[in-house]
Amino acid sequence: MAEAPVAAHAPRRKVREMQVKLVDVRMETEDTATLFLDVGDGNRNYTAGQFLTVDPHQFGVLENLIAYLEDIKGSKEKPRAYSMGSAPHEPYVMITVKEERYWPGESKYPPVLSPLLTFHTPVGSELVISGFTGPYTIPEDITDRTDNILHVCAGSGIVPNLALMKHSLHVGDGLRHVLLYSNRYKKDIIYYADFAKLARQFSDKVEIVHCITREDPVDVEPVARRGRIDRDLLQKYIPDSSNCMAYCCGPGVLPWEKKEAREKGETPEPKFVENMVSLLYEFGLDKKQVKQESWG
Repeated sequence: MAEAPVAAHAPRRKVREMQVKLVDVRMETEDTATLFLDVGDGNRNYTAGQFLTVDPHQFGVLENLIAYLEDIKGSKEKPRAYSMGSAPHEPYVMITVKEERYWPGESKYPPVLSPLLTFHTPVGSELVISGFTGPYTIPEDITDRTDNILHVCAGSGIVPNLALMKHSLHVGDGLRHVLLYSNRYKKDIIYYADFAKLARQFSDKVEIVHCITREDPVDVEPVARRGRIDRDLLQKYIPDSSNCMAYCCGPGVLPWEKKEAREKGETPEPKFVENMVSLLYEFGLDKKQVKQESWG
């Protein structure tokens, strides 16, 4: 899965650079780490669900790799964007980074930044980030539209959805949240303890369903099922299409895959986000009721 969230129709806004300090690192899975960043009290003016960016050029250890990639690509390496899993009321900005791997025949280029952030950035490090932006947020008029939020996520696509849920529950807006979260194995579940705690603490407002695709779910709290998120499961949680807003985040068709498909006159094979959004539309939700973000 690629490093940067790609959201359609992101609004233009001025972003700021700020120097921040890494105050803690928490390993979520064997290849995924949550980084807690002290941005200062005056810099937490963001909206839950947004993202920040990190420019890899600031890390001297990446100098040779970046120079090589820029040479073969013929273009400058771009900053990487990471969704924030924190909500504005929390003391630290939190990003969760999954290490990308280079797979011959599948990956376009070796990953640049995610291995460094996941495993080799010690507590106390200072780095420069830019932020905050992104449209993957809860509208201000949400309570006029619906009281039912459906989250449809896979893998590290879970990050901004945790932020959305925490903020909603903190402000007490009355929304009910259902999370359908797909992973291959229990050990791959990011924020497992966080979601179990939310389900216990807000049992009337939160329902979590873990969908485990490659093993029988054993001792998975609070609710788990074997298999992918499918048509029947989605339909179960959309009893009334007029009273629902859906947030879908996970693997999607990457920009370079779209470009290569266009050059061949082909249509790229849909991935998780494309498949889920298509089903949501089939069940009667319109574009104003569906927010999506993919990784590429």
